Amino acid sequence: MDTTKVRQEAGALLAKAENALGEGNVEEFQRIVDDARAKMDSADSIDKAASDLKKLQGDFQQPLNTVPLASKDVESYNAEDTTAKLKADYKPATWVKGLPAMSQPVWVQEKMGTTQKEQAQFQTDTFVKWLRSPSDNVFFKTASLDEVKAMQEDTDTEGGYFVPEEFINQTIHDPGVPGSQLRPLCTVIRVSSKDGYVPTMGSATWAAIAEEAAFSDQTPTVGQVPFSIEKSGGLVKVTRELLDDSAVNLPALLTQIFQESAGRFEDVGIISGNNTTQYGGIMSDSDVAFYTMANATSVVAADLVGTFYKLDAQFRANSTWVMKSAIASLINQINLTGNGVTGVPNITAAPSSFILGRPNVTTDVVSGLGATITSTEKIALFGDFRNYYIFDRVGFTIRRNDDLYMGNDQIGFFATRRGDGQVGLANAFKIPRAA
Repeated sequence: MDTTKVRQEAGALLAKAENALGEGNVEEFQRIVDDARAKMDSADSIDKAASDLKKLQGDFQQPLNTVPLASKDVESYNAEDTTAKLKADYKPATWVKGLPAMSQPVWVQEKMGTTQKEQAQFQTDTFVKWLRSPSDNVFFKTASLDEVKAMQEDTDTEGGYFVPEEFINQTIHDPGVPGSQLRPLCTVIRVSSKDGYVPTMGSATWAAIAEEAAFSDQTPTVGQVPFSIEKSGGLVKVTRELLDDSAVNLPALLTQIFQESAGRFEDVGIISGNNTTQYGGIMSDSDVAFYTMANATSVVAADLVGTFYKLDAQFRANSTWVMKSAIASLINQINLTGNGVTGVPNITAAPSSFILGRPNVTTDVVSGLGATITSTEKIALFGDFRNYYIFDRVGFTIRRNDDLYMGNDQIGFFATRRGDGQVGLANAFKIPRAA
């Protein structure tokens, strides 16, 4: 029974009781309050009875076998419930085929049925007993039938129970060159169209005006930064057997490697993209000015200071250096003590992650940035990356296709991202270039 109406009636009575009290009618007030209290008590009793009934119905509907043998039973199965004796041979979905109970991964052993847990403990104890026996003959002469059976199940060709394998839930994964290092520095905008633009406006000028003189035309320059959404992505084909038998979370691992690759692709686009199949790169923008270094094959302290002050003052406070590790190594080897800048004071100190007080991001993606210093080589980017705009149309997505590669019994995982990147203000960046 729904008690909402009863509670609403009780609320209405309380409103009447308030009016009666305001009129000074205490007896009427007390009578109405008693009626309201009675209705609330009645509603509470009904709700409690309904709750008890629901609990009893749930108890009667529990399966006789506490192990989830059917999908309906799984819904009510709680592997953490240690009060129930799990009598069936329950094996979780992550059970590793070919391994006995004692050799299953730790998280599988935590979820498997009590029978399997007892079997794992018995197998372990039997193996320890065999290992400590004076000889193989002594063990088999004194072993029980169950112990002999345990030593013969899951055996190798010599008949001995094999040493339990340990599965470590950690994949040795080479992530490659780090990616997605520059996105946090940039301005990211979510867009809802395939293309568009961001309007730009220059600053107005201010000047003295003589008495009775006319105002001069101070109209600021107006422009735009256009964007056009492009798609990038990747494909990995996985056999159905691998998905069935893998003891690690393979989809999660695929997601990780896709994101790593997407991050590298984006960093390359931000640095030197061609503005056709990639973002519009900072180094590809003809309006971004260079700072010409003193030498053609080396970098000196004056090059860093010159680049720093070549950038307009309004962009220095939030500026960042971006360069390859090899160039950062050369810079940290410069003896800058006489210039008031600290590189590596001694071999035990960590290399500086700042140059002239501004953070330095080392990126080793294959881009237009040089790893060695040769004539006219662009060795770094310096500027306020908030003035680089990333336009996200559709973020990182993964789709699964079970049908396309069915002929080889493979499953395809497709990862895509749609977006664009453009330089907002070219004068917010400077590029130190060798002579």
